[in-house]
Amino acid sequence: MTSFYNEILHVVTEGLSTLVTAQESGKAQKNPVSETVFLSAWVTKMIKQQCFDHCVSKTLLQWQKQSRTMGKNAQLKVQFERIKNTLSGLNDADGHSTVITAELIADFYNALEVADWLVTKEYEVNRKVSHHTDGQASLVVCAAQYKSAMNEQGTLIKPLSFYIRGNAQQFIDLAYQQGLLLFKITDYKSKVKFHGEYVIYPDNTGTHLPELPTVTN
Repeated sequence: MTSFYNEILHVVTEGLSTLVTAQESGKAQKNPVSETVFLSAWVTKMIKQQCFDHCVSKTLLQWQKQSRTMGKNAQLKVQFERIKNTLSGLNDADGHSTVITAELIADFYNALEVADWLVTKEYEVNRKVSHHTDGQASLVVCAAQYKSAMNEQGTLIKPLSFYIRGNAQQFIDLAYQQGLLLFKITDYKSKVKFHGEYVIYPDNTGTHLPELPTVTN
């Protein structure tokens, strides 16, 4: 089964390569408007010809819609470059992303605490709960879900939810520096009152685009 992670990296890499070839041959100009027009047409062509695995179909359709409604402001080239840099930045020589372990997650918790986040991971989150932090940035992780998501070797084998309240971009960046990609479920409403929900997946293999960092790994 083709993973979304590998296939979407394939998509943006091929799209950018095709654009460069077109520019070098004079078929596309090097400016934001021409680049968006070219990539928009390329995306539409890929959809019609079903060139990529169905797991990326929704993302391709979203890009097509963006380019039609936003024009040059869709900035498809910028999006493609950020996605390519984000995903390839975590790949090893064999093209595999981070193996997420208990040690890696613990290092992430430590990085958050250094950045003055309150990390709460001792309790179960099995219903709607309140978590008061007096304004401090907060991460809540369900202890029971964490336990069931890890195997005996301490490797993540199931999706794990992070409930957060605070600077989401800082959270995303700190996660990325530890090799973690975050996949947003909600901005605000979740099982933990006033906290958004983000999910990490084994080997970063989520089923849609991750949140993109503003830092490099």
